[in-house]
Amino acid sequence: MKRIVLFGDSIMAGYHDGMISGELTNRIKKAFPDDKIINISVPGYKTTNAVSVLNHCVKLKPDVCVIGFGANDISTADEMKPGKFASNLSNIIEEIGYNKSVLVSPPYTNWRVNPDRPWTRQLQFELVTEHLSKQLQVPYVDLLHKMTEDPKVDSLIRPDGVHFTKRGYDLLEQEIVPKIQETLVKQNALVSN
Repeated sequence: MKRIVLFGDSIMAGYHDGMISGELTNRIKKAFPDDKIINISVPGYKTTNAVSVLNHCVKLKPDVCVIGFGANDISTADEMKPGKFASNLSNIIEEIGYNKSVLVSPPYTNWRVNPDRPWTRQLQFELVTEHLSKQLQVPYVDLLHKMTEDPKVDSLIRPDGVHFTKRGYDLLEQEIVPKIQETLVKQNALVSN
């Protein structure tokens, strides 16, 4: 049995209607029924918060850890610099292990509803995660661009402009499940060699 950990903010936590739900966790459990799925995502977390609780994640000894932060990091309220975001993510991936990490970009947010999350910051922080994934050679999900490819992008998120609808979670599941599988296959290949 493999241990798959989901480590992120409210998007990864399945947050909606003021509560954490099993929306994403249950989907991953269904995709990997023989494995243990642990979701330690916390609504409101930024990568700075994640670094402070990273030891908890490492102690879980994940075989795969899906790292999904950025919805809060991109906010201009209590603004985080892109370099600090990159440094935090790099530390997280290094501690968890390059061969165990799957990196997810910040999601699309409706900046008309949330002007503190402007489109330019969304693009900037996606570029940071993409560059980092290439530099560290970890599987990557460009969630921002996958979302914006949808002609009905705003149907992927709730009226608050941030949190996901069922369609949003359909897309997220479709994107991360193959990356988890790819990571597990690579680990099995390393073990058998």
